[in-house]
Amino acid sequence: MRKYRVARGALAVAGAVTLVVAATSSASAADTTLPLKRGGHTIGTMTHLDPDPDTFRVCDTRADGHGVTGKLYMYMAGWQLKETKGDGGDAGCGSFDYNVVPYAAKYLMKLCWNGPGGACVQKEFTED
Repeated sequence: MRKYRVARGALAVAGAVTLVVAATSSASAADTTLPLKRGGHTIGTMTHLDPDPDTFRVCDTRADGHGVTGKLYMYMAGWQLKETKGDGGDAGCGSFDYNVVPYAAKYLMKLCWNGPGGACVQKEFTED
């Protein structure tokens, strides 16, 4: 009976450790991509790459004569615009660095197409 309790306790501890490790690794990998679609096609993306310094990449993925604009907001007693970056009309993507503070605030990425009628998508995130 005692062996059964010890084995059961060891199994519970191993399971708890596995859960903590899994939760920690997924929380620290805060890479996020925000795709912007129009007519079933991806016309732009905004990506947050987590390793310090945090980098935000804004890409126009459609040669339609219009670019895209990515914006980063932080929520501190209201949404405050922190950075803006556009891309379009050239090879490659635009990017900027911004130090996202873990546990301190909510952030919002917003990506808009600069063409007629404009289309925007947005996504909130936090960094744990």
